[in-house]
Amino acid sequence: MPERGFGSVDSVGTVGLALSAAFLFAVSAFLQQGAARQAATASGQGRFLVIAAIARRLITDRRWLAGQGANVAGFVVHAVALRFGAIAVVQALLVVQLLFALPFAALRRGRALLARDWAGTSAVCAGLMLLVGPGIPEHSAVRTQLLPGACAGVFGTVVVLFGLSRTVRSTQVRSALVAVAAGCCFATTAVLVVVATRTLPDPSWALLGIPVSTVLGGILTQEAYARGSLPTALTAMTITDPVLSYLAGLTLFTATIHPRPTLLACAATAVIVGVALLANSPTLHDEREMSAEAPRPAVRAKAG
Repeated sequence: MPERGFGSVDSVGTVGLALSAAFLFAVSAFLQQGAARQAATASGQGRFLVIAAIARRLITDRRWLAGQGANVAGFVVHAVALRFGAIAVVQALLVVQLLFALPFAALRRGRALLARDWAGTSAVCAGLMLLVGPGIPEHSAVRTQLLPGACAGVFGTVVVLFGLSRTVRSTQVRSALVAVAAGCCFATTAVLVVVATRTLPDPSWALLGIPVSTVLGGILTQEAYARGSLPTALTAMTITDPVLSYLAGLTLFTATIHPRPTLLACAATAVIVGVALLANSPTLHDEREMSAEAPRPAVRAKAG
């Protein structure tokens, strides 16, 4: 079957859907991270699982609920895009949510974006799109015999990453580790959605796995949001998701993909440079500001 051109109606529709999903996910991240971070700062972060302590507060927070609505809408649009487009192409376009979310983060903190913020985010997006975008064929048959092992591997990775996050003291590193674990879950969801939608209207075992990976990813996302800043969590998730989707395209689908070492090296360099630029940016770190906003315990007056 000949590959459809990038300018075809299906391709243009897939791009539009993927970009719409990216925008909705960025809006969701902005709203939910702000609510989760504020709640976590107020309740204290010295707990094993912060989200468990702030869950009741979040489900009554209108800002968090609005973010959840945007997330659901984004998931639906994302699923439709995956139904008509190749998984690696759709996942690559989702990295644009970084560019959408960066102005949101700066707006909330009332400060202008630095040139290094734009440069770093653009480098990360360009590197990821360069990695997974070019030359990706249409959906092919799934190597179902490899799926159980792949799911077990992802679950083990999530457990290890979450365990490591409990051993570090830096809030941003902890947030990044949990966000990478969340990205693993969302990449798994993307693969399961592809498997499930291709068998519709017949039922598929993948339908059972979608809510599991999605809910686990959602919990880890809120934990990452509560632990660190929006750019930290979102960048870690955005890098993890398309990279794993690319690896899934290489291993779990029968389509032949020929990685180019030079292209891979350029993509890796762009991502590394982008992360390095963002790593020490004031826009990334909000520990001091959040600490200043946290309520201080009342000081008892001394008896004179």
